[in-house]
Amino acid sequence: MLRVENLSISFRTDEGRITPVQNVDFAVDEGRTLGLVGESGSGKSVSTKAIMRLLPGAAEIDPAARIRFTDRRGEEIAIEGLRPGSRALRRLRGGEIGMIFQEPMASFSPVYTIGNQMMEAIGLHRGLRGRAARDLAVEMLAKVGISNPAARIDQYAHELSGGMRQRAMIALTLSAGPRLLIADEPTTALDVTIQAQVLDLMRGLQRDLGMGMIFITHDLGVIAQIAQEVAVMYLGVIVERGPVREVLKNPAHPYTRGLIAAIPRLDRLEARLSPVPGDIPSPAARPVGCPFVTRCAEKVAGLCDRIAPPPVALGPGRVVRCHLHAERAVA
Repeated sequence: MLRVENLSISFRTDEGRITPVQNVDFAVDEGRTLGLVGESGSGKSVSTKAIMRLLPGAAEIDPAARIRFTDRRGEEIAIEGLRPGSRALRRLRGGEIGMIFQEPMASFSPVYTIGNQMMEAIGLHRGLRGRAARDLAVEMLAKVGISNPAARIDQYAHELSGGMRQRAMIALTLSAGPRLLIADEPTTALDVTIQAQVLDLMRGLQRDLGMGMIFITHDLGVIAQIAQEVAVMYLGVIVERGPVREVLKNPAHPYTRGLIAAIPRLDRLEARLSPVPGDIPSPAARPVGCPFVTRCAEKVAGLCDRIAPPPVALGPGRVVRCHLHAERAVA
């Protein structure tokens, strides 16, 4: 459904040009979920905003990048070539690819009701107006588990709780009927109980509607519940990618192992947490060689700090960028 190849993104800043995303490759199949995981500042949201062409004016996508999407008619769309403001791009956003943003209060307008905003999206992408649009909006609110949707549809975002706003945001996105859903940390601001409900909801809706999904988070525990494939990002580079069970059971990259070791465990409540040491560098001060070299306890002096590791295939769909695995490459 979606294939991203050689995606690099740069920004013009007062300090000069920075490149927060470098040579990113991934794909999403129909009905499957790709988990995009990494610390804040790793380039997850920027990469997916490039797919939606929502980057600010100071951003530039490398001309070698290819972002190809197969729409519901079976036609391949070269997203990187769509002109801003074009009819094709407007049809793609929302109608073909929907996005759930991190903070629903920043996504809903405070001066219009939830229903007004949902009906606008339904009118634009499904061609329904009036009572038909309102009925579909009520149906979508009910589908995401909002009680008394016929009354909630006339409320404003500030009148809903955090969990209900997130559900309403999902309903708004899905009301346009997208084939691909990008969920940018949709459970980060929710408590554990509501988080579990939202994850169950999204799994059920994906199963019912057959959507592909990109789920962005920093929480590998969430990825284990919802994704079939996972891509681990660090400083704008996908350092490891593969089937989620294989990556979590046998992580190949030191950074992935560090993320997994940092997860609190209920069976070891007395154990100290084991965070990844150090901080993620700024894209303006990207280290030479491997991007993880400044924090890696397994680095090879004279190699990791000089040469960027190439992608190494460890098996079907399994790729890692680490010099430690160069001899394990699978043809």
